[in-house]
Amino acid sequence: MPTFRSLFRLSAVAATLLGVTQAHAAPLSTRLDVRAATTSLTQPAREGDDAREEPAPKPRTGPVLALAEVLDSLARHDPRMRSADEAIRGAKGQLKANRGFYDPRLRARGVWEPFFHNAILDARVEQPTTLWGMTAWAGWQVGVGRRPYYANTFDSVLDVDDRVGSRDVRSTAGTLSAGVTLPLWRDGRIDRARADIRQSTMERDRLQDARDARRLELEAQAATAYWSWVAAGLQLEIEKTLLDLATERDDALKRRIELGALDSLAAVDNRRLILDRERRVVAAERGFQAAGLALSLYLRDNNGDPVVPTDARLPGRLPSTTNPRNEDIEAEIAGAIERRPDRRATMTMRGQADVELRWAKNQRAPRVDLSGWVAQYLGRPLAPELRRTSLVAAVSIEIPIPMRAARGQVEATQAAMSMIAADLRLLDDRIAVQVRDGHSALLAAYHRARLAAQEVELTRELARAEYRKFQLGAGDLMLVNLRELASADAATAEVQAVADYFVAKANLEVALGTGVQPVIP
Repeated sequence: MPTFRSLFRLSAVAATLLGVTQAHAAPLSTRLDVRAATTSLTQPAREGDDAREEPAPKPRTGPVLALAEVLDSLARHDPRMRSADEAIRGAKGQLKANRGFYDPRLRARGVWEPFFHNAILDARVEQPTTLWGMTAWAGWQVGVGRRPYYANTFDSVLDVDDRVGSRDVRSTAGTLSAGVTLPLWRDGRIDRARADIRQSTMERDRLQDARDARRLELEAQAATAYWSWVAAGLQLEIEKTLLDLATERDDALKRRIELGALDSLAAVDNRRLILDRERRVVAAERGFQAAGLALSLYLRDNNGDPVVPTDARLPGRLPSTTNPRNEDIEAEIAGAIERRPDRRATMTMRGQADVELRWAKNQRAPRVDLSGWVAQYLGRPLAPELRRTSLVAAVSIEIPIPMRAARGQVEATQAAMSMIAADLRLLDDRIAVQVRDGHSALLAAYHRARLAAQEVELTRELARAEYRKFQLGAGDLMLVNLRELASADAATAEVQAVADYFVAKANLEVALGTGVQPVIP
């Protein structure tokens, strides 16, 4: 496949500039060196001047920058990907924190009543479980002082959530007790702790999908920046070739003027051309520098610092363009909807809202808790009539009136679910549009590249003919300049069309959810 540098020197005469290598481009044997043809300015025209062989392309001084390297740098060192990774780590930490609700809890307290010189020591371990919200506990209590301690002695002192059996202090060695509490209605099927854990798990998965979606978005941006950089570099070479033609022609024109073969104004006109092309080179250099800076946001070293690529790393060739296949777009849209991580993330948000709605509906029910425990009195009971072992059962009921908090939470969650459903509908429509637009852009860029290649061939022929007329004294330098500019513009259009083709290809791959596939020049 012909190289870029060789394709920039493709005319048979000084006005013939270049074309971009593609699958449909003309064979390299028909493209001749621009610089070799400039020697004909100081020599008589002769047959075979437009059949010079093309010299070897200028070797590169560094490794070629490929799109795969840019994508790898993006995945490894881009701060935006690191930010997404940290968000996932934060979600995992929140999940761990929510699971901490089910860690065993040790509770201990001491109560002192100075007037009676009485004291109670109370310690127990509680273990919440995910089994219908049941909580199990076991504890030990002991009391010392002048008067005996029976159940409910310190109801006004201890938390109302404590179980009665946990405060029985009926023996000199204390009391061992164990029991369970089971919510029969509210907080049975689902409670806040289990809802938080489920939502945290979903949030971790959602952020992982969001990270994948962010990567797809950045890959499309990186591919756009890469091909823009390549196109800017090649367009700079086109402008430099134009400048070289005018510069090398200047000395030859001066010698022909000295011999009386040309009017002296030809040298002035050519000097004007040099200044104009120098201006074009400056503008192209600025464009190439800007493209390199934009690409450096995606191309980083091992320390994460941006790397601005030089022209030494420009690819020696562009990949060949191929005619896009006529795929079943409806099937592609269906596949994209299944693959796209941003849609999965939205679906996960809907699942989180569904968990919240289930919890909110559960909170409208009365709280009915069933508790039961067994107490074993150690040592000598403080009263003879007390038994060493006792079994206790209790039922507690709590009914919120008029349940505005629960009803309001249900309404708010239902509204959130409706919003997510609307967003999901819009996202499906957007995916379909992106896939269709991607195919349209890819096909249009392919046809533009073919038309630009044909235009390059035509401008090459026109430039050859115009320069031959100028050699024979039938043309003028202005027409030669116009043909050169036309050839350069056609070559620039071809470069841009090929770059747009691969940008469109990358955008289509992102729209399909497959990720940008590296293209080897």
